[in-house]
Amino acid sequence: MNRVVLILAAAVSGMLFVTAEAQAQEMSAEGYAAYMQTGVTTTALEEGRTRVDQTLDGYVMTDDPANPFHLMAQDCAGTNLVDADGTLVRGSGYCAARDTDGDMYWIWYWNSPSGSEWGLMGGTGKFEGIAGGGTSEAVAADPDGRFVVRWEGSWTM
Repeated sequence: MNRVVLILAAAVSGMLFVTAEAQAQEMSAEGYAAYMQTGVTTTALEEGRTRVDQTLDGYVMTDDPANPFHLMAQDCAGTNLVDADGTLVRGSGYCAARDTDGDMYWIWYWNSPSGSEWGLMGGTGKFEGIAGGGTSEAVAADPDGRFVVRWEGSWTM
């Protein structure tokens, strides 16, 4: 009897996996994200370098209002290493994004002079099981801490 239950459980589990895989939706988009620096701490390092820890609040925008990322709020924290001349050496951090329903996803990001990358680390609700990532580049920045990035990426949900 136990063997029959195990075989049935394995079969049902396999069907659930196939169903979940079949329902995975592949998406891609591009857009902008606008941020405001809400906190910053700088630490002087050797060789004139500076460590810049910052927190950011922002919004993600796409050209398609039906895109699930469109107008999601993001709260981010990260650290950048800056050379004595003010040039970015590298930086990284993470963001938590939430939509109006309260569903969330999390991303990591990595910045360097040669480009920036981001990746999805998971989510809740409609973003449960989300995976993917993409690239971004800064397109505008003000001395007061406001800036805009242009992003592109693809993901499965």
